[in-house]
Amino acid sequence: MSSSPVSSPSATTGTAQIGVTGLAVMGSNIARNFASHGVAVALHNRSVAKTDALLAEHGSEGKFVRSETIAEFLDALEKPRR
Repeated sequence: MSSSPVSSPSATTGTAQIGVTGLAVMGSNIARNFASHGVAVALHNRSVAKTDALLAEHGSEGKFVRSETIAEFLDALEKPRR
């Protein structure tokens, strides 16, 4: 992980319509609900292991955008934000 607070654009820049941070029971179910209804969802959790577990178990349910940092998470959200 880079020590720079500025994130560089990636292939996932602006691809998610909504974001969910905190992927415990409630957050993961909210993310899955949006994704199953065709909404692209950016995912962030304090521990990347939770994000990876959600994607491993439910990644086929819709479009999820994985992020490891808050900067990546914000970068993944489409602009302008509504």
